[in-house]
Amino acid sequence: MTTAASKNIHEVSLSPARALVRYIVDSVAQGAKYHLKVVFADGSVHHTARRGTPDITIVFRRRSAEWRMALGGVFEFLESYFDGDVDIVGEQALRRLIQLGFRKPFGRFEHPLTLAKRRWLEWRQNNKDRAQAKRNASFHYGLPMAFFHLVLGDTYGYSEGLWKDDTRDLDQAQHDNFDHICRKLGLQPGDKLIEVGPGWGYMSMLAAEKYGADVTSYGLVGSQNDGMRERMRARGFSGTVTLVEKDHRELADEPGRYDRFVSIGVHEHAGRDCNASWIQSIARGLRPGGIGLISATFNMQARPTNYCTIKHIFPGGFIPSLAQTLLLMEKHGLNLLSIDNRTYHYHRTVEQWLKNFESNWERIRAIDPVRFSETFRRAWLFYLGGAAETFEAAREIINCFHVTFVKGHSADPVAG
Repeated sequence: MTTAASKNIHEVSLSPARALVRYIVDSVAQGAKYHLKVVFADGSVHHTARRGTPDITIVFRRRSAEWRMALGGVFEFLESYFDGDVDIVGEQALRRLIQLGFRKPFGRFEHPLTLAKRRWLEWRQNNKDRAQAKRNASFHYGLPMAFFHLVLGDTYGYSEGLWKDDTRDLDQAQHDNFDHICRKLGLQPGDKLIEVGPGWGYMSMLAAEKYGADVTSYGLVGSQNDGMRERMRARGFSGTVTLVEKDHRELADEPGRYDRFVSIGVHEHAGRDCNASWIQSIARGLRPGGIGLISATFNMQARPTNYCTIKHIFPGGFIPSLAQTLLLMEKHGLNLLSIDNRTYHYHRTVEQWLKNFESNWERIRAIDPVRFSETFRRAWLFYLGGAAETFEAAREIINCFHVTFVKGHSADPVAG
C-alpha cells in the first residue's frame, strides 16, 4: 500500500467529518455517470470511481468546511462554496452536482440546522410587514439596471419566454410571450389594465402602445421604476402608462377599477403567509367580468423555498402552492378560465440567462467589483443553474403556469 493511500485510510479513521463527507459524496454519486473527486483540506483525496478523469472535483480549502458539510448537510456545503471555502472544479461541475442532488433523496432532505435557519429567515423577512416587503424586493430588483440588461437582454423580461420553432433569440422569445399574454387577456383599446410588478416596463408599454390599454403599473422598487421611466423616454413611448410606487395589497383600495389584471414572474414575491392577501387584492381591484392572468412558478403542494435562495437571491420569496392558490381564487370569486403549463419555455429561458451571466461576468463585475463579488457570482451560478435543472429534472414538481381567470361567472370574450 502506498504512503498516500495509507494516509487517506488513516485520515478517514481519525476524522469523523471526512468519513461523513465521503459517505455523502459516495451516496450521491452511486449509480451516476459522473466521477467525483474530493480533495480535503490536508491534501488527502477520495474518488467515487476507480479510474478515469473526474467530472467533478470538490476541493475543501478549510477544514471547517468539511465539518460544515458533515454536520449541516447540502446547504451548509453550498454556503461554504459561496464563501470560497470550497471550490467546485470541472466543466459544468456545479451544474452536474446540482443534477446529482436532484436524482437522490439526499438533495431533498432538509437538515435540522437548515430547517431552523430557514424558519428564522422566513420570520425575519416576512412580507406581512410592508416596509420589509419593500426591503426584500429592493435587495434583488434594486441591483443596477446594467446588470439585468447583460443577463436578461434588451426586453429586460424576467420570466418565461415563448419559444417557437422559428424563434431567433431570447429577445424575440420574451416579446412573443408578452404579446401572447396581451392576447390571452383579450386587451381592447381603452381597457384599464393593472400590472403588478412591471419590472422595466416591456409588458406595460406593449399593452399600451400596441393594444391601446390604459395601464397602471404598481412598481415597489424606486430604482427599478426610475429605470422603467428611462426606458420609456429612450423609446419615445407614446401610450398611456401610470407608474406608481405601491405594494400589491394597495390594489384593494381601488375596488372594481380595472378591466384586466396581470402579474408576470411576481406572484412568488407575495411571500409566505401572504398569498391570501395577494388574491384578495386582485379580487377587489377587478370589476365583475374582468379578466386576470398570473404567470408564476408553482408547487402543487405547499413546500418551503430553499434556504440559500431566500438568503442570497430572493429574501421574502416563497414558491406558492397552485392548489392553495386556486382554492383562494374560488373563495374570493375569481373563477378559473385556463391553466397553461409554460415549464418548457421557462427552462429554455433560464438556460439563456445562465449563458449570458457566464459570458458577461467580467462586464458585470466591472459595474461594481464590490457588489458583484466572487460570492455573488457563485450564489447566482447556483440560482440560475439550479433553476434550469428544476424545470427539467424528472423528480422535480415545480412548474411554471399561466393561470387565467375571471371575476364572477361572466367573462368578456378573450382572444388568443
